[in-house]
Amino acid sequence: MKITRDEVIKANQAVHSQLAAVYNTNEPHFREENVLKVTKNLKTISDKYISPKLLDIGCGTGFIIDIAKNLFTEVHGIDATEEMIDKVKVDTDNITLHHGIAEELPFKDNEFDVVTAYSFIHHLYNYTDVLKEVNRVLKPGGTFYIDLEPNKLFWDAIKDLKLDNKYSDIVGKEIDSVIATGKQLNEKYGIDPEDFDKAEYHKNIVGGIDPERFLLDLKEAGFSESNYEFAWFLGEGQYVHNEKEEVYEAVNYYLQKVAPLSAHLYKYVKFVSVK
Repeated sequence: MKITRDEVIKANQAVHSQLAAVYNTNEPHFREENVLKVTKNLKTISDKYISPKLLDIGCGTGFIIDIAKNLFTEVHGIDATEEMIDKVKVDTDNITLHHGIAEELPFKDNEFDVVTAYSFIHHLYNYTDVLKEVNRVLKPGGTFYIDLEPNKLFWDAIKDLKLDNKYSDIVGKEIDSVIATGKQLNEKYGIDPEDFDKAEYHKNIVGGIDPERFLLDLKEAGFSESNYEFAWFLGEGQYVHNEKEEVYEAVNYYLQKVAPLSAHLYKYVKFVSVK
């Protein structure tokens, strides 16, 4: 079945208009431990610039905006789903919201110091078009911060498992998150499973973001320097929630040291690029 860009955009609008009211309470990236991680990342980036101006593409209900408003002089957010934008908390005068698509950004060239895309790239049909648009609106030396993208190496490893085997609770939970999320959303919120698959095109249909391939795509889009880092190893959330900080820090330290042999054990990948 051939899928088009417009179908993917419409599927995202359909899914996220239905989820807008519960998005902030259901999505795990709003949890305190993750907010602290992202805040640290954004502060490191914002400190590089004087009076920095930020654009968040696929801003949703304002996860990045709510953090960035205290770190950046000017913050813009754009999203294709009006119901999501309506949920953004605009409580400071440095926030401006835009309804539109990331493939056709309504901004002039060289306008922003920083562009962010948090848990967004995998929602796109052809992300290379968006990479070029981001490069266009970034100032020379500007930073593109991408985070919480599904790691294809992890997704491939999960899909290679024999589902009729008995696994640990940690592995079983991750299998469900990869294979059964669409069914769960359908049962709980009436989300059409086909729309859900299209809405997360590069996760559910393509099977995740290949880190090395994505680095090449960033280079072809015009970025002079890019790097990636894996995040959230298998079961890390369980240790965080049980407040066993020393355990997950030790495990993460070891897994990072033995990379790339451990790459498939991380669920997500983060990219930082410079124009």
